[in-house]
Amino acid sequence: MLVMANIHPTQAHTTLFYAGANGKLEGRDVCIVPSKDYQNAPIKDLKSTDLRCRTKDISTTSIKKCPVTAGETLSVEWHHIENSVSVDVMSPSHVGPCIIYMAPLESNGEGDVWFKIFEEGYDKSSKKWCTNKVIDNNGRLEIPIPSNILSGDYLVRTELLALHQAKSEGGAQFYPNCVVINVENGKNVSLPKRYAIPGIYDPKDPGILYDRSSDPTMYVIPGPAIDSDDKAHNTDAESDSESAKISESNSDTEEEPSPTSDLPKSNCRKRRNGNVRRKIDQGKP
Repeated sequence: MLVMANIHPTQAHTTLFYAGANGKLEGRDVCIVPSKDYQNAPIKDLKSTDLRCRTKDISTTSIKKCPVTAGETLSVEWHHIENSVSVDVMSPSHVGPCIIYMAPLESNGEGDVWFKIFEEGYDKSSKKWCTNKVIDNNGRLEIPIPSNILSGDYLVRTELLALHQAKSEGGAQFYPNCVVINVENGKNVSLPKRYAIPGIYDPKDPGILYDRSSDPTMYVIPGPAIDSDDKAHNTDAESDSESAKISESNSDTEEEPSPTSDLPKSNCRKRRNGNVRRKIDQGKP
């Protein structure tokens, strides 16, 4: 039987370990911008440039670009430090949304370059937050890359937002990581409206300053809307046909272990272009 009090504190936090296309993950840390300044610790300062990729140095010249065909999926997988125990993704107490942005790689993430492509908060049908779905799926999330997008190199900013301490201003925990990809077979179109990070969030936003005891079905995901030629998709309205395919879990009430950074080294919206749909694989390949 799992006793949360005995879990090492680092198991509360998380970072991105793996990425790849269509469920086929590359090796550990391949295509991922290292979060060397934070390891698996969260960002809380919403004015910090570290909010982009959880690092002060977004240097991508030596990082492999994962090839992803436009309209297909980028697979990512989080762990707290080592993927060796059943609760190693992050603490189940860390409930909150999953939010994904993209930016042209040449921008280095600076300026008004980020656009949102995916978000999922609380799923009414499964009664689960996106973070708990990720935990249930051994850290895995499948991210639909828009089909209506220019070919080229991009940063994909993945973000898990933990709301267990968000009742007080400054309590929300952001876990961003960036993946370097090359989008193939895209279209000759303009990119959607773009925003600066930092700048998209305010500490008083209702999706950031949030009382976990409130009705989760009323939760508002923070950040800009998903700009698309099609209407944004909401799993609350069509959960039977479009909600995440993922195993169930009842582990969402554990207490928060003490934070640390001393480590070695779907309410779902997305861009709907064509027949792109979000799905979650079961486990690593």
